[in-house]
Amino acid sequence: MASFLSKLGRLPPMAGHESPNPPASGPPHRHPPPRELSLPGTPAAGRPSLDELRDRIARIVARAPVAAPRANPAGGELPFVVQHTDRGPLYLRRERAVPGARVGRVPLVGARDADQALLALLALDPSIAGCDPKGALYLDTETTGLAGGTGTVPFLLGLAWWDEEAGVFVLEQALLRRLGEEGPILELLSTRVAAASMIVTFNGKAFDMPLLRTRYVMNRMAPPREPPHLDLVHLARRIHRTRLRSRTLVAIEGEVLGRARIDDVAGGDIVATYMHFLRTGDDAALLGVVEHNAADVLAMVAMVGLYGERLESSYANSELDGSDIAGVARTLRQAGKLDLAADLAEVAVTRGGGSEARRARGDIAKARGDKARALADYEVLAGEVDDPKVRLELCKLYEHHVRSFALALALVERGTGEGDEAMEKRRSRLTRKLGRAR
Repeated sequence: MASFLSKLGRLPPMAGHESPNPPASGPPHRHPPPRELSLPGTPAAGRPSLDELRDRIARIVARAPVAAPRANPAGGELPFVVQHTDRGPLYLRRERAVPGARVGRVPLVGARDADQALLALLALDPSIAGCDPKGALYLDTETTGLAGGTGTVPFLLGLAWWDEEAGVFVLEQALLRRLGEEGPILELLSTRVAAASMIVTFNGKAFDMPLLRTRYVMNRMAPPREPPHLDLVHLARRIHRTRLRSRTLVAIEGEVLGRARIDDVAGGDIVATYMHFLRTGDDAALLGVVEHNAADVLAMVAMVGLYGERLESSYANSELDGSDIAGVARTLRQAGKLDLAADLAEVAVTRGGGSEARRARGDIAKARGDKARALADYEVLAGEVDDPKVRLELCKLYEHHVRSFALALALVERGTGEGDEAMEKRRSRLTRKLGRAR
């Protein structure tokens, strides 16, 4: 055993397992020299630089090689030309609309003459009132995802504006040929925004503009100073609340503007189509996405003309129906313009707005203190719809204006949508008043 231990002690140590008691006769063990401590912001040896990390992120996001694509967007079926800038190539499409251009039944030129005061009221944003609609910049993006954040990239930028000299609207689109070439597109956007009186988007406050600001940061560029922002999605939700189940841009274009898109690219296919373009260079596949984006931008132009139609005509020839005009009246009431709201509520009723128009007229009359008008509308409405809120408003008028406690009590028994405690309190009060009246 002693001989075995002696032989074992003479064996060299295994890698990573140093002998705790090296033999006295052997050379002293040398530890590796300590590594140099890297200061914050100083790349350590072997560690990728920030530019290398950006390149890796771009590869992961695209799931495609960053090498030059096999297609040239300016040389195939896509309607782009290339412009060489200090920041790299810019693939650009710019076209002028014809003077009488329409989206469905709505002319584009209406946006030029839109009433900015009315748009400000409908947007509930006073800053829009000072913006000349002739200087509006219409903006829409197509992106590599809908989640936002640093991993989402806008690959197609769609813009439109009024060209005063030519007397027409101009459509402009910029395509990201491959990831990493955003600089020229962002620089173009900065130029257009700087010249605009306001930005017009559809859901751009929540999506497009925050995403673009992120891209400026990721490209180490200063974002432009933004003018007032008119987001049409909020107007659409207020105006078409009862008319449309879906208030997407495509739904509004089809059901309000009167234009049905043929063979349009579905929103869920846009990302996959662009990724296919990056991997294969198949520019023909991307053509549908380009036309989809152009249709979105021009639809927004038409919507501004429609929503901003001057009220001197009381929407006499408008594409808005009675329920839409009731939505305008409700919004004007929310903005505090009760007299104007009352006028439009009257138009909504005469234009066949039905129960929604009558409800809007009754609510506005109540807010103006016109109890007789409100009572008449609520009485008709209570016979048309089974709505506890309508019964509650009518109950209040019967009690305090008409002082018909029996009618008010009958409505309470049918249900007024209040909590049990509030309803019992109202019932007891009306019962006492009815007893005293008798």
